[in-house]
Amino acid sequence: MYWSTPQATYDERRRAYLEYCSANPGGWRTGFFSQIARLELGQEAAQEAVDEAVDEESIREGIAFIDSRQDCCDFAVGGMLRILYQYRDSSLISRELIRDIETCLLNFKYWWDEPQGDNKRCYHTENHQIIFHSDELLAGQLFRDQTFTNSGETGAYHIEHALHLIRRWFEFRIQFGFSEWLSNCYFEEDLLALVNLYDFAEQLDIRATAKLLIDMIMFEMALHTYRGVMGGTHGRTYTRLIKGARGDHATNTAKLMFGMGLYNSPSILGTVSLATSSYRCPPVIAAIAADLDGSRVFKERHSFNIEDAPKFGLSFDDMEDGYLYWSVQNYTHPAIVNLAIRTKERFEIMLFEDYQTRYDQLFRWQLNEYGEIVQPNVECHAMTEVHVQTYRGPHGMISTAQDYRPGTAGYQQHIWQATLGIDAVVFTNHPGAEDNISRPNFWAGNGILPRAVQQENCVICLHHVPADDAFPYSHAYFSRAAFDEIVERGNWIFARQGEGYLALYSSQPPQWITNDEGVIEELRAESPDNVWICEIGDAAQSGSFEDFVRAITAAKVTIDGLEVMYESPSAGALAFGWHEAFTVNGVAVDVHSYERFDNPYCQAKFGARQITITHEGESVTLDFDAAAQAI
Repeated sequence: MYWSTPQATYDERRRAYLEYCSANPGGWRTGFFSQIARLELGQEAAQEAVDEAVDEESIREGIAFIDSRQDCCDFAVGGMLRILYQYRDSSLISRELIRDIETCLLNFKYWWDEPQGDNKRCYHTENHQIIFHSDELLAGQLFRDQTFTNSGETGAYHIEHALHLIRRWFEFRIQFGFSEWLSNCYFEEDLLALVNLYDFAEQLDIRATAKLLIDMIMFEMALHTYRGVMGGTHGRTYTRLIKGARGDHATNTAKLMFGMGLYNSPSILGTVSLATSSYRCPPVIAAIAADLDGSRVFKERHSFNIEDAPKFGLSFDDMEDGYLYWSVQNYTHPAIVNLAIRTKERFEIMLFEDYQTRYDQLFRWQLNEYGEIVQPNVECHAMTEVHVQTYRGPHGMISTAQDYRPGTAGYQQHIWQATLGIDAVVFTNHPGAEDNISRPNFWAGNGILPRAVQQENCVICLHHVPADDAFPYSHAYFSRAAFDEIVERGNWIFARQGEGYLALYSSQPPQWITNDEGVIEELRAESPDNVWICEIGDAAQSGSFEDFVRAITAAKVTIDGLEVMYESPSAGALAFGWHEAFTVNGVAVDVHSYERFDNPYCQAKFGARQITITHEGESVTLDFDAAAQAI
């Protein structure tokens, strides 16, 4: 059941999720996380227990997945560790299966520098790094004096090896935030590792810092979740997560922690871990998620640009500093491309994919447009410095990655989105493939990134792609069935969902497209260049829906190629272009100078080590220096 307003107590929501997981089998690979919920219920119930023992076949599928050394098997290791740490003596699981889990963990390859095993899996992205390192630390603690088959080293060695890498990962996140910014899937993977560390690490500084980083993720989610829908811009995402929130991973955590959202999967890594953990979200953060009475603007910054590395004391040729660059997923920047090649060859790892043909196309495009290569770093995976603005009101939210790497190749970056409800979402992208699986694909990510800016409740997004591109157009995801009312006025499309209003403008005449299932969810602009404008409102701001339609239809819009002037009834006179600065009421707006947090609840400089969050007289301080000194 979807909840759009806070419901029940945390203990009631937690129990409901555990029962939901226990009653529903998960999928392959990590589907056995649903059995962790069953083990938790059995441990809590004691004399009454649950109706039956765990589905051991599901857990054995997880073991087989780990033993296969396929990509993402580190996720499954995190679940097996939770079983051993919390439920090893449970009557619901056989002793034989416990022994098989132990054997599996002793045989696992915990990092790319170990001598044995296939390295054709992803180790290096932000989420994989902390999962591998937390897996190694916790396995080392369990088997301190035993020899691990793959490495030939004892658990004591693995503890020390992992601690160094965990502390380094912690420092990068404290200093730079998350390169996979506001990800509605990879935050869940981060939570798996961090919750495991908080619950099971023997080192007090690791536990204390992990707890603060969980708090930070909860704060990010509280800011950028609208009624259980984590509908902001995302550094990485997938199609099923952004076409409304019914398939979203993060809505499970939002419902558990904030009382708004939907339980839609019994094996979400972060949510299962939280529901079986001693961690509790600070009440002030949960209250911020529910603070929907008025309209508020949130600004923040994540990640960094590779060329700025020396400012932070980082080297371009140190393999340990390369851990940070690979977590940002920038491999072809001229300053570090040789380091990437050396790292890939030395450890024989899958560090990056070959997109050179795509990059060559973009270089030719630059030469045609400018007579020279003006932007040599066109790395599609890169999640470099990003400045995010999110506007959230009682009846909707809109969020943008401001002027983020326009004209370069895209991957899974989701640049902007407007959200009025669990199904009622709108965003634009430039397709990277015809399917919904590739990265980028038809809906998730961009073949070529647009140039977008936001001023409070209004976004301007410019799509500019080569005329000979495989997909020489941009389009909007706009499911007609998700809205209560649709009105069309020339190049404007208006929609109402409940008391929330949305207006979407396309400079090229937009056309509704029916998909293969007969659903109208696409609004396409058949042109390599297009200006999209999106504005949201509600009755308190705009009057009736008819008033909203009338005011925006009457607003002046001037288009000259990719230059636009729009006199928004609510956000002011906005001017923008592919090469021009963004101005509001004639004044240039700097969209590249945000601090770590700038919102009504928190003011924190980029790199701050003490972050205080305040709401209605209550506060919590995330003191990372104090955590690092915990003894």
